[in-house]
Amino acid sequence: MAPWGRRTAFVLVVLTALIVAASGSSDEPTFSRSRWIAERRDFYKFSDGVLPAEGPVPASALRAPAVSGIGGEAKGKKTPGRVSRDIVPPDGGPGQEETEAEPYLAIDPGNDLRLLAGYQEGRFVDGGARALTWAFSKNGGRTWSEGAVPGLAQFSGGTFQRASDPWVAYGPGGRAYYASLLFNETSPDNGVYVSTSEDGGRNWGPPVAVHKGDANNFDDKEAVIVDTYEDSPFYGRVYVAWDTVGQAIETLRVARSEDGGQSFLPPVSVYATDFNIGVIPLVGPGGVVHLIWLHINLSNRLTILASRSEDGGVTWSPPALVASMFNTGVNDLRTGELPAAAVDPHSGRLYVVWPDSFFDGGGFIGPDQIALVRSDDGGRTWTARQKISGDESFSAFTPAVAVDGKGRVAVAYYANKSSNFFQIDHYTVISGDGETFGAARRTNRPSFDARFAAVTDRGFFLGDYQGLVGTRNGFQALWVGTLERSLVHNGEKQPDVFTTKIK
Repeated sequence: MAPWGRRTAFVLVVLTALIVAASGSSDEPTFSRSRWIAERRDFYKFSDGVLPAEGPVPASALRAPAVSGIGGEAKGKKTPGRVSRDIVPPDGGPGQEETEAEPYLAIDPGNDLRLLAGYQEGRFVDGGARALTWAFSKNGGRTWSEGAVPGLAQFSGGTFQRASDPWVAYGPGGRAYYASLLFNETSPDNGVYVSTSEDGGRNWGPPVAVHKGDANNFDDKEAVIVDTYEDSPFYGRVYVAWDTVGQAIETLRVARSEDGGQSFLPPVSVYATDFNIGVIPLVGPGGVVHLIWLHINLSNRLTILASRSEDGGVTWSPPALVASMFNTGVNDLRTGELPAAAVDPHSGRLYVVWPDSFFDGGGFIGPDQIALVRSDDGGRTWTARQKISGDESFSAFTPAVAVDGKGRVAVAYYANKSSNFFQIDHYTVISGDGETFGAARRTNRPSFDARFAAVTDRGFFLGDYQGLVGTRNGFQALWVGTLERSLVHNGEKQPDVFTTKIK
């Protein structure tokens, strides 16, 4: 798809979700990945030559041909730690079995060894999943236990048909939070919910409604963060941010909880002009709350904006421009086209990263690369964009950024091979000062084939985001790859969540 078309599709995807949620059929057919692609090939957004011209798609068609040089680095190397174990069994319905997508990761600031992951499992083609899964590690990611978050979608005892957008955070005392977007396919019911865990993420209470949508307002892309600064006047306050798709605008909203997630105050509208999506909430020193998000105006111009609150989320500053944004995406993949952000908990410096095709002074460079900007004045002004990904012949996408205990900055991202763009690798780049970055490091062995990932109506899908956290002396990444053999599809590969410790 042309760049303009990709950007237009991105604007419209949330509006499409509203229509789907309000008008879905109750008689959903049994999902078949091969049949689905074959039947819908005429309007599915694959490039010519990717799939067979006619007839059912054989398993071999979803395998990438051998590419010279790829995988050679894997000799003598172990594959990264597998987190997900496919706890949602096939049910003959439209949810894609053995599919994990959209991972996110949190680290307990009071216990560097305690990690909490969240991800989708049983992805539906047109949005959401059968379950949102939690995975907990008490030993720095060496081993994991996992389970479905209770009370969300029907698989885990909830009333909603689908769950999406997993986001996790830790608060004081090891209390864990899991934010989710819940919606129905056959009715307009939808909303943002938060589950809490008193033991760091192993046992979860019932979900608490943060906000409920309706037939004219569809909540989307929520995220949760907690103030863990002991000197903050808002210590322990929980913030949930999201956008609500209305009839003509997409309003950015924030709600707060002052009782550990047991209840939430009515939301505050932060920005209600044009389209706003992909908000990232951050808490900096002194309890200052920051929001970073993607804004799309009616002329289809993409910009990244920032707002801050110094009174615990009650009032918010007018949006400041972080950067303009232009990305072309990757053919036949639904890639993360949203910004990611992090804050240094000591200095308060803010970092924002995103995939972009345009760099100051360089013009258009072709494939998307990862851009980074910084702010040292609380998000009021920002540096010029800086390209930090490793190879301009690759497309780099779906970045994450984090700061470790020594102030070092890491950025993780996926990149494809220029000779076969379905061959994907996961990379990280690290900076000691947040300004000068070293060479990109490949964190997976071997390369994996994106055509075994979850299928969406916009392409093969690893997630709109991935997980990355800073430890006291390094980083932990959480990402999706197709490295393991399927147990139900004749030994084909399947997508799973993996973790890598980065020193």
